[in-house]
Amino acid sequence: MHLQDFIFHCDQLVQASQNFADRWRWEREKESVYICLKKTRHVPSTRSNLHTVELQDIPELDVEDDPGLAACCDQHTDRILLFEYHVMYSESYEVPTLLFNIYKEGGARLNLDEAWDVLHIRRSVPSHERYSAITMVHHPILYRPFLSLHPCKTAELIGSLSGSTNPILSFLTTYAPYVNLEQDELVRAFHIEK
Repeated sequence: MHLQDFIFHCDQLVQASQNFADRWRWEREKESVYICLKKTRHVPSTRSNLHTVELQDIPELDVEDDPGLAACCDQHTDRILLFEYHVMYSESYEVPTLLFNIYKEGGARLNLDEAWDVLHIRRSVPSHERYSAITMVHHPILYRPFLSLHPCKTAELIGSLSGSTNPILSFLTTYAPYVNLEQDELVRAFHIEK
């Protein structure tokens, strides 16, 4: 994919998303451009209290049937997280590349291990392959740490999408399940327009 094609297809996404709650927008830094999307998500999390094991080891206590004790054990809660996605052009690989970060409610960025947990990478990818699935890199324009899907396999994917009306959208929807990036509204909009 050439840079001009990348810009054209990204511009289609930006224009098509303007009527949605989740809007892609252009970002310009120096001589570089990329598209950006920020979205807040409620993500389920399980927090286990350290006292759970201790309480369950006491036979006189029926942890499961006592509501007072159950409250201190497993708590299923939702966390509010901000996902920030950047799609930029990789001149080295001549493909789009996806960089993203996940932030806690207070603004702190999740580290790589926390991101793997939120994205369920730890459960779905063997430990020896995790760094090749999603890793931490420095953003080539902002010079800050971002999570990244390595672009080495993207060229094969883009090559297989020759019939796609928008290869950037196809690229994003292919990887969307792995990075909590649903683009259903945008996909529907492209099917209606085309």
